[in-house]
Amino acid sequence: MRATRNALLALVVWTTPALAQTAASAPLELRLADVGRFAMFVDMGGVQWTGRTARLRVLQVTEGGFKAGAEEFWGGWRHEVIDCDARTIAHAGFGSVRAGGREGPVTGALRPAQPLPAGSAEEAVAKVVCDGWKPFAKVPVASSVEEAVRIGRPLIETGAEP
Repeated sequence: MRATRNALLALVVWTTPALAQTAASAPLELRLADVGRFAMFVDMGGVQWTGRTARLRVLQVTEGGFKAGAEEFWGGWRHEVIDCDARTIAHAGFGSVRAGGREGPVTGALRPAQPLPAGSAEEAVAKVVCDGWKPFAKVPVASSVEEAVRIGRPLIETGAEP
């Protein structure tokens, strides 16, 4: 188990800058996976596979008017590593997105892989990535962060269900 965790850590540390660069240059294909406190959009165009392990970004859209300090934020990018066979997720950093689209740096270290909590946003993301699940079939796939914010915020307010 420790060897697997160390190998996963080495993989993410080695590839996180590449994932961020690739994700920034790839066209965005933001598929809605979950709506709760946040609207969670999987960046399908940026998913990178090693066997059945996916490295990806998830855009976490906040409710309208969300502020930290004096600044308004649209949300942020969660960087994740999902083992589809083991059904685990390891959080690998977060980068904020301010209102207007300015992105902050990715901060945070890789956390140990944890089982996907049943019924969680993380489980919904894993189902989209690992199983090809397409919840919210009537919600369009967003091609920009701004579009995802326009789509996601009203869904947070109404409590949309897949």
